Amino acid sequence: MPVTISYITLDGKGRATLPEDVRESLGLIPGDLVLLEKTDRGTYELVPASLVPRDQLWLLHPAVRRRVEAGEADVAAGRVSSAATPEGAQALLDSLKRKNVKRARR
Repeated sequence: MPVTISYITLDGKGRATLPEDVRESLGLIPGDLVLLEKTDRGTYELVPASLVPRDQLWLLHPAVRRRVEAGEADVAAGRVSSAATPEGAQALLDSLKRKNVKRARR
């Protein structure tokens, strides 16, 4: 595998801009966190980091948070149903569908 070398220059405040090809290779977009890890050899590695992975950001949406909190409250209050078998789960889902159809007809 060929070695690729990129150079960066620090400005007066110690800031550097990563070259575009490096940002693309690391999958970085503006606002991303990057860890600078010191290796055992005394060198440093840039490691893309994220407090919340991009594919899980939807969990932070206020509407989703409200639904999760409501669901947790239902569980805490005992307003839940469960099934021990796949057949029981299917019967439970079927009964819920029938309730929703009755409500929709009203």
